[in-house]
Amino acid sequence: MSEIASPEIESLASLLRFGLFGGAVPSPMPLTESQWQSLFDLSRRQAVTALTCDAVLKLPPDLRPPRRVLFHFATVAETVERDNRRREAALCHFAALCRRQLKLDITVVKGSSLSALYPEPLHRECGDNDLYSGSDTQCIGAMLEAMGIDVDRKDPRHITFLYEHTTFEAHNYLLYHNDDPQWHSVQAVQQEYKEGTSPSPSEAYFTLPPAESAFFLAKHCEHHSVFFHAPVRLRTLLDWVMLLSGDAFDYAAFCRLKQGTDVDVFADLLTHYCNTLFGLELPCDHERLEKKRLRDDDFYNIYMCCPQRHPSALVRVARRSGKYLRFSRQYRAIYEQSMFRRFYLKNLGVAVRQHL
Repeated sequence: MSEIASPEIESLASLLRFGLFGGAVPSPMPLTESQWQSLFDLSRRQAVTALTCDAVLKLPPDLRPPRRVLFHFATVAETVERDNRRREAALCHFAALCRRQLKLDITVVKGSSLSALYPEPLHRECGDNDLYSGSDTQCIGAMLEAMGIDVDRKDPRHITFLYEHTTFEAHNYLLYHNDDPQWHSVQAVQQEYKEGTSPSPSEAYFTLPPAESAFFLAKHCEHHSVFFHAPVRLRTLLDWVMLLSGDAFDYAAFCRLKQGTDVDVFADLLTHYCNTLFGLELPCDHERLEKKRLRDDDFYNIYMCCPQRHPSALVRVARRSGKYLRFSRQYRAIYEQSMFRRFYLKNLGVAVRQHL
């Protein structure tokens, strides 16, 4: 595994594999307080601290971190849980508001829809509440403005607003090139959002079916990694695993959705990487990956090894161009075209038009 991840990522992934998927106790374990502190810091950057804390607490007492580091894990886990309860309550209350005022059922993407797949939903770190509202987006914005709530409409993809001290994004469309398929909605599995209570049926919201949710997640993480140069984090890898391993996941439907799109091969490579990293057997097209000579280290090097954004545009272009040249064969195997053509020809024109 050392060839497909840094030693630090490998160590953290082993701990998460133990905590979430019944893997063996990681070996070797961090030995010093400094090593445990480094692993804690990495879990923060990878947005999996509360999930890592759950794994740590499953370890035999003699293998757990020193008290000071364990306190850090527990404190962050408590904060994540508290923030998720607040965010989930705001989501349920907003769903009830839309149903009462507009006769609309809202559809949640990412966030709570993914949290519900975890053994401890409140320990999956979330940010905003993302909704797919499509043609109803403007109605929602008008309702909020009539209530005196500011609505930010600068992004054509979505409106942004604050409701019960929680940021929401209601999306006109989900994909970045406005090439959405026909999305559908299914009843969500509700989480507890207040100690000892559960949302009432009137506060229920909807989510995308698992196959559609996986397609959106693949498009979202691929786009952010390739075009925003943001590394794929362990939280996204775990989200992917939870989606594909769920009883309701329809692999055939997912294959139909991704066929011929720019994430067709990417999704298989992502799945294969997760299988290797976490010791799983999720379905993917192994034969196609072998035929295209795509390996797990290709996924790691292309999508997870992204340096921080440099302030100089010239340096950013040089870095990006160097990466495109270094992995030109792999990019062609994944996208059936060079990344120079895919990125610069398509997106540079978009950027120029936006600034004219």
